[in-house]
Amino acid sequence: MSKTNLVRASRDGDQFHYFWAARRCLLLISPTTRLKAITIECPSLYEIEAEEHVTIGEELIDVGEYYGSESLAEATLVRYIQVKHSTVRTDEAWTPSELKKTLEGFAARYMAIQQRLGTVNLDGKLEFGFVTNRPINTNFLEAIHDAAEGIPARHVVELKKIEQFTSLSGTALASFCKLLRLEENQEGLWDQQNLLTQDLSCYLVDADVDAPVQLKELVTKKALSACANNPAITRMDVLRALKTDESRLFPAPCLIGDLENVVPREQEPELFQVILQASGIPIIVHAAGGVGKSVFATRIKSRLPAGSSSVIYDCFGNGQYRCASGYRHRHKDALVQIANELAAKGLCHPLIPSPHAEPSDYVRVFIYRLRQSISSLRSKNPQALLCIIIDAADNAQMAAEEIDEARSFVRDLIREQLPEGVRLIALCRTHRQGYLDPPPDALLLELKPFSRAESATYLRQVFADATEQDVDEFHSLSSQNPRVQALALSQEASLSDILRSLGPNPTTVEDTIGNLLDKSIAKLRDAVGAVEKTQIDRICAGLAALRPLIPLSVLASISGVDEASIKSLAYDLRRPLLVTGNMIQFFDEPAETWFRDRFKPTAGDLAAFVASLKPLAATSAYVASALPQLMLEAGYIEELVALALSSEALPSTNPVEKRDIELQRLQFALKASLRAKRYTDAAKLALKAGGESAGDERQRKLLQANTDLAAVFLEVDRIKELVSRRTFGSGWVGSHHAYEAAFLSERSELLGDASSRLRMAREWLRNWSQLSHEERQRETVSDNDILEMVTASFNIHGADSCANDLRGWRPREVSFRVGRLLAKRFIDHGRYQDLNELALFAGNDLCLILGITLELRDIHKLPPKSVVERAFRLALDPRIKLKVGSRWDSEGTTIRAVTALVEAAYKLSVGTVDALISLLTRYLPASPPRGLSSRYSRERFPLLRAYALRAALNNQSLDLIDLAYDELRKDMEAQRNYSESQNAREFKENIGSLLPWHRLWAAAFIGRTSPTDLAEAIAETKAATTKAAGISYREKSDTSDEIALVWFDTLLSTEGVDAAFVDVFDQWITSLKWPLFTTTLTHFARLAARLPLFESHALNYAGMAYGLIQNAREDAESKSDSYVKLARAGERKTFPTW
Repeated sequence: MSKTNLVRASRDGDQFHYFWAARRCLLLISPTTRLKAITIECPSLYEIEAEEHVTIGEELIDVGEYYGSESLAEATLVRYIQVKHSTVRTDEAWTPSELKKTLEGFAARYMAIQQRLGTVNLDGKLEFGFVTNRPINTNFLEAIHDAAEGIPARHVVELKKIEQFTSLSGTALASFCKLLRLEENQEGLWDQQNLLTQDLSCYLVDADVDAPVQLKELVTKKALSACANNPAITRMDVLRALKTDESRLFPAPCLIGDLENVVPREQEPELFQVILQASGIPIIVHAAGGVGKSVFATRIKSRLPAGSSSVIYDCFGNGQYRCASGYRHRHKDALVQIANELAAKGLCHPLIPSPHAEPSDYVRVFIYRLRQSISSLRSKNPQALLCIIIDAADNAQMAAEEIDEARSFVRDLIREQLPEGVRLIALCRTHRQGYLDPPPDALLLELKPFSRAESATYLRQVFADATEQDVDEFHSLSSQNPRVQALALSQEASLSDILRSLGPNPTTVEDTIGNLLDKSIAKLRDAVGAVEKTQIDRICAGLAALRPLIPLSVLASISGVDEASIKSLAYDLRRPLLVTGNMIQFFDEPAETWFRDRFKPTAGDLAAFVASLKPLAATSAYVASALPQLMLEAGYIEELVALALSSEALPSTNPVEKRDIELQRLQFALKASLRAKRYTDAAKLALKAGGESAGDERQRKLLQANTDLAAVFLEVDRIKELVSRRTFGSGWVGSHHAYEAAFLSERSELLGDASSRLRMAREWLRNWSQLSHEERQRETVSDNDILEMVTASFNIHGADSCANDLRGWRPREVSFRVGRLLAKRFIDHGRYQDLNELALFAGNDLCLILGITLELRDIHKLPPKSVVERAFRLALDPRIKLKVGSRWDSEGTTIRAVTALVEAAYKLSVGTVDALISLLTRYLPASPPRGLSSRYSRERFPLLRAYALRAALNNQSLDLIDLAYDELRKDMEAQRNYSESQNAREFKENIGSLLPWHRLWAAAFIGRTSPTDLAEAIAETKAATTKAAGISYREKSDTSDEIALVWFDTLLSTEGVDAAFVDVFDQWITSLKWPLFTTTLTHFARLAARLPLFESHALNYAGMAYGLIQNAREDAESKSDSYVKLARAGERKTFPTW
């Protein structure tokens, strides 16, 4: 290897290290992990006190993992890992001598740490890892195992080497070997890069192409000298790299506090029983205000079966649901919060929100996490339930409509098909059920007010000596409403005063709050004479119009009342209002509703209210977040647009909060502009907002085109997630089922789901077949669509079903085209036995057999003999004509297929030589075509191959003039060399340079060229080519590529060739002035990887192809396609023999 390539290989090793470490970093964000830090290129600086820091063996530590703590004394586990990658020697096992330095350094560090920690047992606390993409000498691994177990060594020589390397023996060596973790045959560099993307996709809502780059860049940065004093990567570092933080993972925590003196409801047993039995449908628990919906929500978990779990999502959030920085109605808030609470319980993957994801994306991945969670729960108890409880669900939809959003998460979630074992319970006020837009089958349950017995229990918790008459009066005057009773009892008055305040008539929640407020305001006026009624009204207007939590300073600024007086008002009200620090909020939803109905500024007053707030926006994050909605309601459209476009008056204290508020401003301003038909402003705002979202269509297309590969490299959970998001699909309705069926069917554990989707795809296909011709033209079913369906059919139902499906398509050439695509896939995955079965079940479907045979001959393999016999018999039938239209034959496909069949028949001794010649003659043109010599002709190669094979079988010579079309033949026979035409010159140069190679291949194929004669034959052929073509043509890519293809086939067709022939071929490739095409090199890599003699050359061809792809000036989609083809070339399994 040249020095330049050595450097490149070293860079590959660095990249492998960084991608591998980046994948390990993802473990840090799991809520249940004990992993605290990952260090890069050295151990943690905090594992031992600085003066006792162990430096021995540091140079071997590429990655350090610290569980529990970065301190060695406090950590539960510390792993030191060396990462080694090979670009060239991927299949060459590590020898003991190559591992000498690693074991020496690890052993020295082990002894040094043991000396520092004294009597601490390091078994289970310390590990030394070696990670590589190469294998490791098996005997050496077994020797380490025997030493660790303290059993007699199976390989004494290897054991002595271990003792020599480590300077340890006996029990000391056993203790050290127990700590060794040698992990061989890890995925290579490019696999690691792909796996990082795949691993990340398990945590992200959508395909974020930047996330893998950022995470890998974090590792790269930690490997630089600038981070020598801070080599550790923590959970916060990973979250930052993924552009998120803890607040975004848990954006809307439940604020329903623990309630004291809760009275169990008499209805509970009945309601709980109905909830437990309500499978697959949403449940709506409704009641009037103050009846105790939130309390009931907190008690559901206590009545679930053993092993169950529940999450309460609080849509009210102490009134913060209306705050721009604390919205709770959006999918990215609610579903992320719930999902990550489930993840914190270890039930599912965490969910990282994305600015680019749509609401539907969140719903799909949320449902997937529900599946994960219930699967986890039921793996321990099949009767377990997962209960998702949405409290104040109506408030979520009200908040959405307040900012002109059509749907909150509740409306979408309530219509989703829930996984078996999941219960979705939404609680709302009875008169607001319409906000939820529930499906017709939703289960409606009413929570009733207190019974007399419940009122008695609640009253006697405070007044134990209350009489039956007191209970009757309390129950009646409170309208049996728990909230009214709580408000009354919170006055800390005597029982008689409480009853007096409730009477003389039954009291509603609204009446109670109103009475208490009136009394508090009167008391405030009496205590502070300077406070005028208008100032009190401004406070109340602020409470009604602004979104909690409201800073006291803001209320003080707009009302002119000092903060202390406002606090007094809140304390006097007690339960309706709650002061937390310097913030004020509503205690519950009924209080907020009353304030909004009573004091919210009218349209006329709102403008003045906004004007009083606007000066505070630049310094108050709260005001900045509340201002857009208020400006929109006040009609300040022009000012709102200007504010949104300028990004002025935004808080500077929190970048995340600033960004959220700016996005809200854009949203409000855009809606206002559209309403006012200010389309110029709307265009500006839309352009600015457009920069905040983008999709990754390219990755979706790549996965869709390669579902077979994606299913191999992706984890099952990721596959399910992609399917749940309906990632795939084409031009006809229901096509996504076809791709999902194929995708799922590649994994045996998902065959049930795949079968269901295949059934749905077929139903949609039947529906498509009933459309008019014009409609079917608009919804075209492509070969790739059919490929996905027959792939799923084979994986689920077997070869017979797959062959039957292919026979059902018209025209019959579909069976050939799709059969070829399916055969390619099976070859890529080494599924040769499956391909054998498909060919056997093809029956008389000659098109399918020819497609399979053509692809097998492309890699120099053969179908079963019985299949070839049947196909050959059918092909010879004069009633069967294989040429079925121009689409079939656009690239000489007919003659390629027939030639492949003749080759297979010859190798398997099927048919006479005369019959083989007859079949070739039947499909070869009567006269060679005029375009045969054109470098742009795709028929040239298959025709020359067929002509050469026929001549060799017939034991006839094939001269240049035999391939000339009639007019050109007459011109050449005239031998007017001094005045020959341009066509004649081109024909002699092009065909004259190629024909000798095809003749050589044909001779080798039928066994007339032995290995001893091959070298001389190749030299003569090269000379003939040079003479015919001349220097200019000999080194041009199109001719060189065809020569290379035939030459390589010749080597493969000659029995007994050795590596020297391949070396000569490789030298010729490297000597070319113009490199071979990427497709040619990829083809060589594909062939070489599947043949033992050439296997060692596969990586060389793949590397050359990779370099061309990497440097090609092509669009990203074309490059990715080329990379995928190259990746497929590397798949290899053993081909069965017949």
